[in-house]
Amino acid sequence: MSSLVLSGRALPLQSGLEPGVQRVGPLCELPGLLREHGVRPSMLLKRAGLSAAAFADRDARIGYAVIARLLDACAAATRCSHFGLLLGSRWRLEHVGLPGELAASCATVGEALQAFTSHQWLNSSGGVAYLHRSAGMTSLGYAVFEPGLKVGIDQIHDMVIAVGVRMIRELTGKPGWAPTQVMLSRKKPGDTAPYRRIFGGPVRFDAEFTALHFPTSFEATCVPSADENRRRVLEARLVAAGRESILPRLRRMIRVAMIFGLTSGDDVAAAMALARRTFNRRLSQYGTTYQQVLEAVRVEAAQQLLRETALSIGDIAGALGYTEPSAFVRAFRRWMSTPPGAWRRQAVESAPDRIPIEPL
Repeated sequence: MSSLVLSGRALPLQSGLEPGVQRVGPLCELPGLLREHGVRPSMLLKRAGLSAAAFADRDARIGYAVIARLLDACAAATRCSHFGLLLGSRWRLEHVGLPGELAASCATVGEALQAFTSHQWLNSSGGVAYLHRSAGMTSLGYAVFEPGLKVGIDQIHDMVIAVGVRMIRELTGKPGWAPTQVMLSRKKPGDTAPYRRIFGGPVRFDAEFTALHFPTSFEATCVPSADENRRRVLEARLVAAGRESILPRLRRMIRVAMIFGLTSGDDVAAAMALARRTFNRRLSQYGTTYQQVLEAVRVEAAQQLLRETALSIGDIAGALGYTEPSAFVRAFRRWMSTPPGAWRRQAVESAPDRIPIEPL
């Protein structure tokens, strides 16, 4: 029994979706980390089209694609290829506002992680955090679904998985806690020592998805800061904040569901607590269908896995919910007018869309 709790040419989504944004909170340590590496934050932020005070207000929002390019530029400017990892290791619950406060007020680690992943969309509309339980193991994972990203995805994966480890350590008051295994959907870096040092456990690069694994029994661990009264107040405030609209929520659900091979419209509609007829009707109001949204999410995920990992075509097909690699190859040809192997070679050879870095 398993359970899941959510929180080139691109295929057009006829839905009017806005580009994803990221709440500043989790990134507020970025300027200080740049200074420690001898880089003036104001200069780098300016090159990214941001003001020097862009990270002063934790509740401010910045484009998700801008953040990805900025993290890539930070890694280049500091000559620290694991900049995102270091940034995530400085994260604190207070950085994510209400979802973090709610998690800290929960009685157990499992309740805290479920509360956080359910409300993570309030902090980011370009990536999704999720909680999955199966065969006695729990996975706390993250998937990017912002379309069109070409650089910085490796830094985002590094950052968010370090955030996950930091979250559990802070919730439990156990600074030495280590996951059973860390999975990173990015190419293996030249130096893996910083990853082993920060995570304290084995790390698998070139993975189909990004997640940290630990025994499900650990979810029963008590949270020292638990406060039931505080929890009720925070839950009421989150309810008052409203619900995520159906299209962004659907993209989140699909991106995570496909990791576990659940790509049918009936499965996703049920996960969203909607009858299939109601589900279809709501999508039609946006001028789209489930299949169109599924294909748009799939093509973006396919491009990320081809560009960011060394996974085989067969493994990528499985990660996207295809039962046969040939079905994926046919679909990719239809989307991109070229087979996935050729597209991967072109993507590697083409110049990345980076923020220019000059001596500071």
